[in-house]
Amino acid sequence: MKNTLFGMALLIFSVSAFSAADDLNLTKRQADAVMTITNVDIGDERSTISATGKMGEYGTVYVTYDLTYSTRTSGFVSGNGRGAIDADNVAAGAFRGIWTREGSIIKIRQVVQIDDGTQNFDVIDIDMLKDTFIIKAYTLK
Repeated sequence: MKNTLFGMALLIFSVSAFSAADDLNLTKRQADAVMTITNVDIGDERSTISATGKMGEYGTVYVTYDLTYSTRTSGFVSGNGRGAIDADNVAAGAFRGIWTREGSIIKIRQVVQIDDGTQNFDVIDIDMLKDTFIIKAYTLK
């Protein structure tokens, strides 16, 4: 019960604290990326969404997001991504954050740890009607 209450308090704080990256005065790492959804696996307690696309300095990127439910329209997200930069270099990243759903749009706000030591704050909008993501990556480190 304590963990549930703590999780709900963290979720409420996170949603209000990270409602707009522009308010945080963060610098964009690269141009916004458009990703295409390649798979959706819907469950009672967790749903998984995978996507691919071109993402600036990370090249061709493949990502998988695991969304767990706090409510039917919000919860926590974790996942991993790989970016094929060229024939010899692949970047790897892991991320954690929160998600909310407003109508047919899923909004993810997450921190990304990349294997080169850099960190991003990503603002992601998933349009379930168009099967696309828009990822805005901001530099944290």
